Amino acid sequence: PQVIGLLEKLNAAPGVFTGNTPRRLRNAAAARNELRRNIRGIIKMTDVRIPTRDGSFVCADIFRPADSGRHPVIMNKGFYGKSFDHGVIGSERDALRKEELEDRYFSGNPDGLQYENHESVDSAVWVPNGYVCIRVDARGVGSSPGKQAPFSLQHAQDYYDAIEWAGTQSWSNGNVGLWGMSYLAVTQHAVASLQPPHLKAMVALGTDADLYNEALYGGGLFGEGFWNWWKAAMAGHNYVGEREETDWWTRILDTPFNDPSAYGPTGSAFMSPQLEKATAPVWITGPQTGVVIHQLGSSETFIHSTGAQARKFDFVDAWFPHSYKNSTTTEHMQFFDHWLKGVDNGIMDGAPVRLQIRTGNGGHYLAEEAEWPIARTSYRRWYLDASPSDWTGDARRNDILRISQNAPATENSASYTAEIDPGKPIPAPTGFVGGTPRWSTGISFISDPLTEDMALAGYMKVGLSVASTASDMDVFVSLRVIDELDREIRYEAMVPPIDPTHIHPVGHGLLKVSHRRTDETRSTEYWPVHTHAKEDYQPLEAGEIVPIEVGLNPSSAMIRKGSRLRIDVQPYSPAGLPSRSYDESYHAGATNTIYTGPGHQGYVQLPIIPLK
Repeated sequence: PQVIGLLEKLNAAPGVFTGNTPRRLRNAAAARNELRRNIRGIIKMTDVRIPTRDGSFVCADIFRPADSGRHPVIMNKGFYGKSFDHGVIGSERDALRKEELEDRYFSGNPDGLQYENHESVDSAVWVPNGYVCIRVDARGVGSSPGKQAPFSLQHAQDYYDAIEWAGTQSWSNGNVGLWGMSYLAVTQHAVASLQPPHLKAMVALGTDADLYNEALYGGGLFGEGFWNWWKAAMAGHNYVGEREETDWWTRILDTPFNDPSAYGPTGSAFMSPQLEKATAPVWITGPQTGVVIHQLGSSETFIHSTGAQARKFDFVDAWFPHSYKNSTTTEHMQFFDHWLKGVDNGIMDGAPVRLQIRTGNGGHYLAEEAEWPIARTSYRRWYLDASPSDWTGDARRNDILRISQNAPATENSASYTAEIDPGKPIPAPTGFVGGTPRWSTGISFISDPLTEDMALAGYMKVGLSVASTASDMDVFVSLRVIDELDREIRYEAMVPPIDPTHIHPVGHGLLKVSHRRTDETRSTEYWPVHTHAKEDYQPLEAGEIVPIEVGLNPSSAMIRKGSRLRIDVQPYSPAGLPSRSYDESYHAGATNTIYTGPGHQGYVQLPIIPLK
């Protein structure tokens, strides 16, 4: 009571407090959080209004060194909310809950949180090392006014304005870097393509740039499970009061073809930037196990960032823990020390590409390379043969077909039903639970045991000859590896967000067959790029056999002598992978057929690299 009484007298006395009045006592958690920042020499400014070119503003939390110096800035601009861990603060109760969550994080972390704010740098680490950390909320998120429009041109333009504002503040040395994962990575390339003068370097972890192909409609099929979950769970509580948003969701659902007016550099739905215009040095980390996003996109974004002053690429297995481990933070800080502080520390002297070659059961070895894809790659083909193999099966199926090193001499075919029961919808990226067991769908091919060890790293593809009794056909292809005891090998590490029940395939890809037309100017020896243009839409005719190529997302695997290669061809998403849209109009009652033999292409092409 005495302290409260004293504070009341001070509030009433003129000139004692010049701002943020009346002053109140803070709760114990908030006081401890402030004390921790004071000990670390951190000043926190909340909901700072950054002006935008149209006269509006976006709100930011700023963490800066408690001195009079000028420091480089590490920024992100996000869609999930800049409050502690995740989300926004819309009430005193929210504020108290966030203070308590932060206090627990720094008091033993019983909640097991990975970061101060979702997929952002930790201010407690970076500010004491001479950086200003800024977290900006996009329009319509938290206290930022306006309509929400994720991945939009408007988002990129506001980001540009925030970078330029930060570069001219009294506490800034004029050099701004960007660091972020997932959404906070993808949006970096968009703003970089607009070339804000104060942007000097970027670290993008788990990213995409061609948002139609790499995030939304890979293979021409909407990533229904992931995006429904993302909209409801990840971005479902990022506003205060009533949510205001553009019609971005409707535009996406109404635009299933790769229309530049919707998905191009000035797209009305999502902005896919011109990467050749993104000149800032960039360090990209890509995951080798994907959901709907980031696995293909991280690799492709590195390859096509041809305008960048410098590029580095890490292709890793467990990308979430990798991004926050101490050694990664040290390297990324050295990267920014070099580009934002001018420190000659040798960080750019090492190999520009580092790959974790996965050996199975979470293990890997490191390969350092001069380029990506690796120039020494040998693209080797195995051939599919729709005749019965002599493999005894995996205790579930014994109708497996053949993979051979030589093309089959006789014609064969295998058919399967296109119809499945997807199951019950659930709020998760997999989209459904129950329904038709995924292992029972489609057909599979398997090789004889390998006669030598083999390492693959890079892009894979499968060529098929297909037909359907329906006017269209969805093809999901997975590469799996079976050991000498007829068990599938799990290559991915068992860390979130990995599915502990279902093994992720070594390679996975998909294609809606009516979207089979390839873009010859963009396709390569190792990767087919489909146009997905409305004018190239090609429904199937009854009895028509058509050749298709399906790209399998890049990854790596050390495959031991005695193991077998297995290719699954299925009409729907395999178990454990995020679900895609399921159109009953060409699945119900339909039969799909795969043809092999001299007159029909059927192969799997793998990127073989020299053994270490």
